[in-house]
Amino acid sequence: MAEPVTAAQGVGLAAYLLLAVSMLLNALANFLIKLAMRGQQFQLDLAHLGETLKQLAINPVLWGGVACFGLALVGYSVVLSRMNLSTAYPAMAGGGFLLVFVLSALYLHEAITMTQSGGAFCIVLGMWLLLR
Repeated sequence: MAEPVTAAQGVGLAAYLLLAVSMLLNALANFLIKLAMRGQQFQLDLAHLGETLKQLAINPVLWGGVACFGLALVGYSVVLSRMNLSTAYPAMAGGGFLLVFVLSALYLHEAITMTQSGGAFCIVLGMWLLLR
């Protein structure tokens, strides 16, 4: 089992870049899946399960999102081999949230409240503190 990375050992720039790429891919995956589901009205009962699965299976935008999730998983797995989970996960989750937050506002025209903006600022501050 690998030893945890200590602050004294440092984490290379490549690990941070791969974390950023993985974060981007994760956010893009969520965005693509949202695009794929726009206008869809799936039934959530056993009687319609087959039709729902069929509609999901033939949706290329959904598969693009799944592919992005897969690539993000590969990149993030490499990151975790080089970085502590206690640093990588909050950065991945917080950064992913911020990217989805911005994409949702800019491209999906979702309303952003002042409270949400304040929360996003707190996440940026927290990430800055974590990654110093």
